[in-house]
Amino acid sequence: MKKIITFALGATLAFSATAQTWQDALLFSENSYSGTARGVAMGNALTAIGGDTGSLVFNPAGSATASFSQFTITPGVTSSFSGTQASADNIDAYRGQSVGNTYARMKLPNAGFIINMNTGRRSGLRRMSFGFVVNSTNNFTGRFKTAGVNEDNSYAASLASSADGFAQDVLANEDWYYSGDRRRMPAWVDMTGYRSGMFNGVNGRDGAYVALTEIIDEDGNFRLAAPVYQQYGQQSYGSKTDAIFNFAMNFSDRFYVGANIGITALRYNMSEFWSEMPDNPSDFPAIRYSDGTTARFESLRMNRKYSLAGNGVYFKVGALWRPVDGLRVAAAIQTPTLLNLTERYVYSGEVNLSSRSRSISSSPEDEWIYALRAPFRFNLGAAYTLGSMAVVSADYEFAHYGQARFRSRTGDFEYAVGDFADVNLDIKDLLGPAHQIRVGAEFKATPELSVRAGYNLTTGAQRNYLDGNNVVALSPQERLAQMKHSLSAGAGYSFGSFFVDAAVRARFVPKEYVIPYNYYYAPDSAQFYNKVVDDAIITPEIMVKNTLLDVLLTLGWRF
Repeated sequence: MKKIITFALGATLAFSATAQTWQDALLFSENSYSGTARGVAMGNALTAIGGDTGSLVFNPAGSATASFSQFTITPGVTSSFSGTQASADNIDAYRGQSVGNTYARMKLPNAGFIINMNTGRRSGLRRMSFGFVVNSTNNFTGRFKTAGVNEDNSYAASLASSADGFAQDVLANEDWYYSGDRRRMPAWVDMTGYRSGMFNGVNGRDGAYVALTEIIDEDGNFRLAAPVYQQYGQQSYGSKTDAIFNFAMNFSDRFYVGANIGITALRYNMSEFWSEMPDNPSDFPAIRYSDGTTARFESLRMNRKYSLAGNGVYFKVGALWRPVDGLRVAAAIQTPTLLNLTERYVYSGEVNLSSRSRSISSSPEDEWIYALRAPFRFNLGAAYTLGSMAVVSADYEFAHYGQARFRSRTGDFEYAVGDFADVNLDIKDLLGPAHQIRVGAEFKATPELSVRAGYNLTTGAQRNYLDGNNVVALSPQERLAQMKHSLSAGAGYSFGSFFVDAAVRARFVPKEYVIPYNYYYAPDSAQFYNKVVDDAIITPEIMVKNTLLDVLLTLGWRF
């Protein structure tokens, strides 16, 4: 199952000028909607319902279905409950512990208003509406941590394998922003690791490196000095939010049309760390220095902080039709969104040796500017109202993530081709359509009190995986394993012109498999800068299970 969204993090960035991958294209293009508490409680099956500020993100025509104006604001909390353990595929090589983590963040997934104007006509154009809504379309709250004993390899040694072939003077003294031949410039994570002392040069062999956790045996082979206790952790937060400018029209209370101009704001922050220490400190040999002193390895830690911010724009049109009383059918289509993105990252490394001062090194903050074209999407919906007692609704949404593309923002054709051609080919080969089904129901227990429930099912977008240079189709079971589910429920109470709604939603995320680091080698030693993953060395693989819990409260005013 690890073919499905397996992330190789950290040291894999050593061989890419930028950090964009097909996984990034999917992560930043996907929608996982929040909104008002009423909408979330009903599974956001709002395409054919309308009358709710949260419905505008699905169907612009929905603002014209109500006969009143309204204002809503929705604070909320998202909590992540994660658990990790070593994958069964390499549990012998990595005696991982099961580790649980809880992480919560406040949010404001919805705020906005709709102004509804009556034309005074009994037929034809009866009402027009104008709206402005800020609505969350994704949330990146998450945290996990893993720990275990590794008897075979180490993170520090993976950095040494990445740096092999590069000159020591470059690793130690070269300016971080070297502007010459990029082939002689190692990745910043390698430079940070070397300068903090995680690995060192081998005497008499310029371009060969040995990790702090390794020894060189009598035959000249590198091996782990003793088992190491490793930890890896990752934490993320941020959101994708649409600011929607809406206009809609109501024709004879039967046909409704509308349009949105949407401005997307994307904010994503992620920090991760790798740490190692001796599982048994006495098993590690003493390090002897030229001045006669000795020291022992105590611990090392690498940190990476990454942030991404961007904005984009799209256009959306929708229609809603009431062919008979009680029944509503609707459709909407949204253009691709071109997101202009800026990403930044920085590394910092720290090594502790007994009887010696702590060694620290940090890279400067690097910045990359580029664009991502997120795919178009369309919605279909149907709803049926049972008098004034209840309403049931169902939505279908389609998006083809294989059409996402990275683009240059510099206008430099050579830059664009050199850095995005391969990843765009991966997107085309590995990703395809994803389907989302949303269903919901609302029942009025009394004229003032409503109870609601909803369900979402989203299929995975990954269709294939890469086996070397070959594109191989996922099995039906692997496709099914990508599905995301969510269950929601809530209630609302109206008192005069004011109302309050509450909702709770559980989102069940598919298992993810995370590879914190890899070893590398150069097939052609003369081209040491072109390295590939050394599959012969089994490094840790972590299975991550995550469940997200959203709690929302909407305060509203109808006028």
